Amino acid sequence: MKLTQISTSVLCALIVHVSGAAEKIQVLATFAPIVSFTKNVAGDAANVAMLLPPNVGPHDFALAPSDLRKIASADVVVENGLGIEAWLDHALKGGLKANALRIVASHGVETILDPAGKAEAAAAEADGGVNPHIWLDPIRAIKEVENIRDGLTARDPANGGTYLANATAFSTSLRDLDREIRRVSAGLANKRMLTFHDTFPYFAARYGFEIAGVVEAFPGKEPTPREVKRLRDLIADQRVTVLFSEPQYSSRILRSLSADLKVPIVVIDPMETGEASAGFYEVVMRKNLQSLATALK
Repeated sequence: MKLTQISTSVLCALIVHVSGAAEKIQVLATFAPIVSFTKNVAGDAANVAMLLPPNVGPHDFALAPSDLRKIASADVVVENGLGIEAWLDHALKGGLKANALRIVASHGVETILDPAGKAEAAAAEADGGVNPHIWLDPIRAIKEVENIRDGLTARDPANGGTYLANATAFSTSLRDLDREIRRVSAGLANKRMLTFHDTFPYFAARYGFEIAGVVEAFPGKEPTPREVKRLRDLIADQRVTVLFSEPQYSSRILRSLSADLKVPIVVIDPMETGEASAGFYEVVMRKNLQSLATALK
């Protein structure tokens, strides 16, 4: 009899546990830094998945039927916005289930105009050609975290206190990261950067770096011979001492410039690809900081 009572109790406990797990909202975030922010805010209160594969960035992504099914089953979809996920607009038209919520994490964040005119902004016919890479500035990232917090709370008010506490703790970590970057970068005499794409203007503006130039105005647009000559002259005239590449792309032009001008290449990661983990953002930002400090000391 006692054995039956114990078994029944255990079974009831399991039913409650499974039922509680099933009640968690399903959150779909687009790519790695947005997933990292969302996981930090959600904690254990929601299930967070990444839409893009870890090795594909938002510039190169093409929606498959399986991705549309993921979107259709989500309670919340979280994106960066500012045109970098221009393909998402079409997918969400009629694709979200009833009561689902779309969170644009960049809402209300101060932006920088992109003089080159981003391909993704033009494709979206919106955003006026602003640069979308706001997550690379930890202070702007805090605003994204707050937008995610508010969206999750609106969709799942029962866990609003959890989302608030998690967002507050993560924002404190981002402020610590900001102070660390300021401390390290303040000691660099040379803060001139030539980057592969125009991905770091927010980071540069926040910490006093100068973007001397970019190799490609936007992904997939290799420079013309005239533009290559301009880059060579720029590197010499402005005494650029290091070329910054991205792990997502291999550039023949960048390697040629490095070999001809005897200027080393150092990798810094704009985080357009990466793993779906809560710790991803801070790990990569500190790795980038180390790369910059070593290259520009």
